Amino acid sequence: MMTLKEQAVNMVQNFPDEIMSYAIEILKWTLDIHNEKSKTSDAARVAVSDNPSEAIKAWERFKAYKGIIPYDIDPKAELAKARDEKYASSF
Repeated sequence: MMTLKEQAVNMVQNFPDEIMSYAIEILKWTLDIHNEKSKTSDAARVAVSDNPSEAIKAWERFKAYKGIIPYDIDPKAELAKARDEKYASSF
């Protein structure tokens, strides 16, 4: 079985000359995206390593969040209120 790089090289070698410029543009675009992602992840690692205790505290707060609203909501009343706020200026 061929590796992914070997498969990619074989595919590119079989491209007609007319579409080679498009293939080059796609490869450049893909490399730019990859480079941007690696820059972003490197910056995130640096930010976390600067203050690991703050990152740990934030992670613990995030894990504690369950997405539960601590009070009862009347969906019909909330919808009516939102509708009234949205269309208040049109009456």
